[in-house]
Amino acid sequence: MRGCSCETLYSMKLYDPIIVGITSVQQNKLRAALSLLGIFIGIASVLCMIAIGGGAKEIVIKDIEKLGGANQVQFWTLTAVWERGRFVRRTTERYTLEDIYAIEAECPGVLFALPKTETYTGSVSNRQGSRVRAIVEGVTADYAQGMHWQVQHGRFFSQDDIDTARQVCVLGSDIATELFNDASPLGQEVKIRYYWRHPAVRYRVIGVMHPKGRSLRISMSLDDIICLPLTTHQQRFSGTRYIEGIIVFFKKDADVHNVINSVKYVLRKRHRGKDDFIIYWIPKTNLERLEHIQKVIQIALGSIAGFSLFVSGIGIMNICLVSVGEKTREIGLRKSVGAKRIHIFWQFLTESIALCFCGGILGIIGGWLAAHGMARVAVRIVQIVPEWPVVLSLPWILTSIIFSVFMGVSFGVYPAMLAARLAPIDALRTEI
Repeated sequence: MRGCSCETLYSMKLYDPIIVGITSVQQNKLRAALSLLGIFIGIASVLCMIAIGGGAKEIVIKDIEKLGGANQVQFWTLTAVWERGRFVRRTTERYTLEDIYAIEAECPGVLFALPKTETYTGSVSNRQGSRVRAIVEGVTADYAQGMHWQVQHGRFFSQDDIDTARQVCVLGSDIATELFNDASPLGQEVKIRYYWRHPAVRYRVIGVMHPKGRSLRISMSLDDIICLPLTTHQQRFSGTRYIEGIIVFFKKDADVHNVINSVKYVLRKRHRGKDDFIIYWIPKTNLERLEHIQKVIQIALGSIAGFSLFVSGIGIMNICLVSVGEKTREIGLRKSVGAKRIHIFWQFLTESIALCFCGGILGIIGGWLAAHGMARVAVRIVQIVPEWPVVLSLPWILTSIIFSVFMGVSFGVYPAMLAARLAPIDALRTEI
């Protein structure tokens, strides 16, 4: 084969050095495993915390949805005015049902408003003698719609029930089960007593609500609530025409601050120009604060993980330099029969990328499994939460993969260039 050149003897395609690099990683499994351990830990820890944090955010969103959603403003009564920690005076104005009707009629962007009455825990019994403790709440006809609560059996209150103060009630699912077991409570009578000296009042059951579960904001289950018409509640329980607060629901495209200003304008107009009794709370601010905290935690975790991955990258570079030293004679032999620099370069760069890529993939799997384990622990610690979702979005997974490949390229270029620049004669003379 006199006419055969070295180029013909060594005709290597571009994907061949990639295969050689991957094969080299497979031949040194223990060394490869120790090399990618740092990248595995860094990516797994970050993804685990992000998945747990995303689950916490989803829990808060679901809890707000249980109480009517984020598009609401809650107005409460400020009973006293304080300045610099010192009592100044008591307020005299209070909210009324007529205020709710005025807000619904005059405020742009407002869908409807609900009263928030003082919470009473009463004793409820039926004719068979079954007795339970329940939260008794006075509501209006829009309560079910505003709280995103569907009726499972029967119906909810009508406006006529409110206007005439009828002695009817709607039961939460747990109360209905405890009082009537599998029997239908519709049309049955229950007796509600506020405290032992309070006379028991009879109410006819007209509806049962769908199960809703617990809320993070109250200690009892939402299914332990008994709803009464607001006017009936005022006459039979509170004994006053005033209400404790107002929940204003507004349209999605409405500006919350414009809604607040318009509501305060209507209340001032109806209460002799006074607004010292008005305080409000915006549930959406909780979500914004949670997102801000989540971003801060992500930045902190990303910084720690970035330092860990940087140290791991240096370790991978060191392993690649060791691999170059071990294969110096092999490099010289391959170059002497026609291998190009690009072939040698890709062989060792592929080895670095393969290590980082495998570390990234294992880190994603490890982070996902660790997040599920921590979620189970969190459910036992926060017992009010029946389950803790694990939320790991696709962008974070793709980011982890891309970053792993980037780490492989960044810390594998120098060893690959060093191997590619070796002279064949010097490489063949090297003693191993």
